[in-house]
Amino acid sequence: MRLTFKALIFSSAALCATASFASSAARVNVPFNFTAKGLSYPAGTYDVSMDTQSSFVTMANKADPRNQITWIVSPAGTVKSPAVIRFNVVGSDYALRSIQLGDKVTPNLDPHGKPRLGATISISGQ
Repeated sequence: MRLTFKALIFSSAALCATASFASSAARVNVPFNFTAKGLSYPAGTYDVSMDTQSSFVTMANKADPRNQITWIVSPAGTVKSPAVIRFNVVGSDYALRSIQLGDKVTPNLDPHGKPRLGATISISGQ
């Protein structure tokens, strides 16, 4: 009985660690070029990850990791997907609005704030 109880405790700890890791990394496919804080980024697959203190989120282009974005995050409500990337859309221009990973989100990253005569689009990651 004692061995079974220890095994149950260790397997529970492993599952919690796995769940924690799963919420600290995701992959998102962005099908269009976009801007963020005045810089241009290409369409492509981006890896989204959280630092160990859950203070910063980084979104790095898988094909060229030098194309990366890092911002401070704050608490947010949880979402159904591991990651949700939001863009403001004006005509054919896309501006990164926010990056949410698990229950952490960046502030509004678009210097224009709310979309002007445009829409907001969200892309979920896995």
